[in-house]
Amino acid sequence: MAKDYALVLDIGSSKLRAVLAAHGVNNTFIVKGKAVCEYDGYYEGRFLNPDDIASSIKGLLGELDYVISSKNSKIYVGVPAEFSSVSLSTLTYNLGSRRKIKQSDLESLYYMAGERAKSGNVEIISVNPISFRLDEGRVSLDPIGEVAMSVTGELSIMYCVKEFIEQFNNIVAGLGFESVEYISEPLSEGLFIIDKEQREDLNMVINVGDLTTNVGFVKGEGLVSLTSFSIGGGHITNDLAEAFDLTLTEADRLKKQIVLSLKGKATDCYELLTDQGKVTKIPLATANDVVAMRLEVIAGAISQCMQLYSSEYIPYLPVYLTGAGVSEIKGGRDYLAKCMGRNISYGVPPLPGKNKPYLASIYSLVASALG
Repeated sequence: MAKDYALVLDIGSSKLRAVLAAHGVNNTFIVKGKAVCEYDGYYEGRFLNPDDIASSIKGLLGELDYVISSKNSKIYVGVPAEFSSVSLSTLTYNLGSRRKIKQSDLESLYYMAGERAKSGNVEIISVNPISFRLDEGRVSLDPIGEVAMSVTGELSIMYCVKEFIEQFNNIVAGLGFESVEYISEPLSEGLFIIDKEQREDLNMVINVGDLTTNVGFVKGEGLVSLTSFSIGGGHITNDLAEAFDLTLTEADRLKKQIVLSLKGKATDCYELLTDQGKVTKIPLATANDVVAMRLEVIAGAISQCMQLYSSEYIPYLPVYLTGAGVSEIKGGRDYLAKCMGRNISYGVPPLPGKNKPYLASIYSLVASALG
């Protein structure tokens, strides 16, 4: 039987990634093709060069040999945190009599919540349950089949900026697609990298990208809070370039050599190959300090995001790090954890051979599209 492949677009702050994938065995994916390209990206909720996005996506389709036809005219587009927001709603649905709860009852609850939560500048892309309460008592995460008179849902409503949707509707229509579905990237990431049992309690996911960082709090099947700020791994590259008078490509090569756990002597250096093919020496301690200072800034901003969610300290809180901005720096996660005073685990796709933090967003979107 022919596989149903989904085309998924991940919109990063400096790269676009596309994957064509289908269901495999044992909750794996069959990846038919993947492509990536750099573009000008977005900063502080605005695309820096919006006119070039369509041609960049067209280039990705060419790399995938993807031909749009009546059978494959749909694309799934991930919505980054900078174009997203979340609100919580508590709503009760009366069943009319004491009976078993059906899927259609929950869908009616989601519809009611969505209708009440409509707003002018944003569009709802999903309504997700945090938890359910049956009648006036028992809490349930999966109430289908339970007997009750009413079901109350604590619901998470994901919004996307209307301008973003209008922009990408025009782009994909211009490329020839007949259908597009928008998926929240931070929500799909939280649901994919954290297993269902652990999501019964609160979890935090930090995605540090190239130019942006987002902090999401995940519980049940939804986000209870989402914030973002425009600082990422690219700022570390820029700091190194300015500190040592390097080009950005040289600074990026230096960043890949950095080992924050090294406490070298004053004479210890990193040997860097310049763009001209020469080797120059960069003081190890100074380079490490430059990176550490920016990580302290990122940690401070993350802590502020946590305070926006809760003014009280949450003692036991699993924290996961995704994205390439910090995870690709040797010792970066550990230093960030030290600055925040919390243990931090890598958030990785539960897929063999793809368990890297920088792959969390794209394969989370694939999981949501195929799900």
